[in-house]
Amino acid sequence: MGICSRRSSMEETTKEFNSNGCFILLMSFSIVALWGGVLKSLGVLLPALTDQFTDHVWLTGIAISVMVVSVNIAGLFSTLLKDKFGSRRMLILSTFMVGVGLVLVPLATSIKHIAVILAVVVGPGLGIGVVLSKATLGRSFSKRYSLASGISHTGQVLSLLAFAPMMQLFLDTYGWRGATLLLAGVCFHPAVCAILARENKPQYELPVDQHDQQEPNSTCRVCLGSCFTRALSTVDLRILRQFNFWVVFSCIFGIRFVNTAWFLFYVSHLHSKGFSPQASAAICSASGVGYFFGCVVFAPFVDRGLVKCSTAVIITSLVLSLSLVVDQWSKDTLSVTVLTVLYGLSSSSLFTLSDVLTKELLGRDRLTSAFSWIGFFGILAEFLGGFLPGWIKDTTGSYDMAFVIMGITPAVAVIPLVIGRITKRI
Repeated sequence: MGICSRRSSMEETTKEFNSNGCFILLMSFSIVALWGGVLKSLGVLLPALTDQFTDHVWLTGIAISVMVVSVNIAGLFSTLLKDKFGSRRMLILSTFMVGVGLVLVPLATSIKHIAVILAVVVGPGLGIGVVLSKATLGRSFSKRYSLASGISHTGQVLSLLAFAPMMQLFLDTYGWRGATLLLAGVCFHPAVCAILARENKPQYELPVDQHDQQEPNSTCRVCLGSCFTRALSTVDLRILRQFNFWVVFSCIFGIRFVNTAWFLFYVSHLHSKGFSPQASAAICSASGVGYFFGCVVFAPFVDRGLVKCSTAVIITSLVLSLSLVVDQWSKDTLSVTVLTVLYGLSSSSLFTLSDVLTKELLGRDRLTSAFSWIGFFGILAEFLGGFLPGWIKDTTGSYDMAFVIMGITPAVAVIPLVIGRITKRI
């Protein structure tokens, strides 16, 4: 019996991880690496950009967080663009937008110029790519979705282990302008992964309208009305009335706020503790070790039904809170490195499990609209993550209070999930 069960499990895994499934997984992996790498690289560049253009850390943080806000706004249009042009084409275009936008950044002469470029070009490219890659992965994998989601999120490991020290090396060697140009060259490469992946469903085509033979003006009115109706149907406003949506959003809100703040300000936080720029970059890379194991640690248990996804989310949220709250008492290299690894472990687990929880509570057919709306309402989390820690640093002279607030947030964000479990609504 056990042999038959294992054989069936292997057949399901082989069926889902076929050639096209692997290409889709590679695409999702590269998009995650691109998103994390760009954000972490901008965090490494934050002190240099502050010295170059302004004396206020929070202003530079807002300029970067504006990009994150545009990521979420652009994600809201992903469903419409997918239906009109297809996921594959939009994924290719989005990766090119990121590279082109970063090429334009070194031409900027003020922090306002950088904010506009990041918000208009780089952010929308990342937003469309992130939503469509996650939705495509969710539709392509069923029995092994937790494992596939975990593997895709290991792209963040690449951004943590490679991008932080790489950008520090580029910065020391070529200055911030040269470093940004080299980052742009790296960001063009994920387009190849999107080209290799095939769409499982044919591109959407508008049905032939029954009024095609009418007068031109009448036809235009009918087309406009039809497009508007379809747009409302596609963005799926009804999902906002579901309790499960807000449960998932609350969990993701907590991790996104923390992740944005950590990526942007952790290097500066380590500088304020007395660590050199090289040591700070190396410590950040240590989080990649924890991030790698966190992406896959819960996958075997969740896929086999041994642990409920909601239970795993609660556990990882509390561990993430712990790793940030006790940060203010860590001063030596060893304790800071251990907490950094613990942060990577818990945050990666929470990111992976949140995607799985979204599919479990909202269904695979609503993944694109779910991820889009979660991203749109998550603008506040990204904005606070880019503004609050820098403002607290400028006000108090320390990041300690900021990290306490960051630590409390995941524990508070998981409360709706706990209520749903207690009331048996989940």
